[in-house]
Amino acid sequence: MISGALSRGHTEQVVSDKAANHLHAAGRHEMAAENHQRAARFWDGRADLERAQLQREMAEYERRGAELERRWAELSDADVVHSATRPVELLRRHTRQSAKQLSDNLTRAAEALESSAGRAEQRAKRREQAGPNGDPAEERQAANLAREAALRARSQAEQWLELFGEQVG
Repeated sequence: MISGALSRGHTEQVVSDKAANHLHAAGRHEMAAENHQRAARFWDGRADLERAQLQREMAEYERRGAELERRWAELSDADVVHSATRPVELLRRHTRQSAKQLSDNLTRAAEALESSAGRAEQRAKRREQAGPNGDPAEERQAANLAREAALRARSQAEQWLELFGEQVG
């Protein structure tokens, strides 16, 4: 009897810790979203609408990540019997859907980043052709950063699909 109570108490503590970890991750996503919003305002101020839009899309992606983490926390904190089929299937369905949505969002972000990198490279070439007064370094740096971010986004998209690949339609 005591061992059952201890075991149950231990399980509840683990679940609470899991929920706390998910809530902490949600906070990190929200902070990242705020940073992307600040970056969007910065790029708006420089009249670079493409980069501003990309930053807004990344903010939305981070907000979606925060939402997913909060859902995980709710599921972790729920008093669900692990042998119950319905809650487990619900969790699987939500996880599959969320992984697919996250992967799609990341893929779209990667495409936008690649497009932005291409335009920055074009601007760099125009500056280079302008002669000694044109400095392409800043545009090339922006292009490289956009390409690196696109690679990271594509990699994360693939990881989400691989993680739930057997379940994602």
